[in-house]
Amino acid sequence: MADEKDRKPKVEVEQGEKAPGAQADATAPKAGATPKADADAGAALRGAGSRVRSWVGATFPGNENAFWGGVVGLVAALVLIAIGPWYAFVIAVLVLAGVAVGQLVDGDPKIINALRRLFSRGNQ
Repeated sequence: MADEKDRKPKVEVEQGEKAPGAQADATAPKAGATPKADADAGAALRGAGSRVRSWVGATFPGNENAFWGGVVGLVAALVLIAIGPWYAFVIAVLVLAGVAVGQLVDGDPKIINALRRLFSRGNQ
């Protein structure tokens, strides 16, 4: 227990003197000042978006639009779950449709070609 008296804090915080006329509340915005924090948040979001796009491009090369179509289909399916029945079927159909549209935009419509072969008359 004698060690407790000799302990020093792990972190020391230095506090300087306030300048004359400084605001008492540091979080309150100054009159006429532009909100730099909002600009920094916007830059962070733009940076996050570019990082997500680069990850999608590296993970799904050539099929980026199919991925985003699947994401859009999933979001639409989740919205429909909240308002209707048979949600598992709706999720599957909308995600599949989103991926099919994305593949079509990518120039490689595998799902659409498979459906055409499945429903063609000759089943070539």
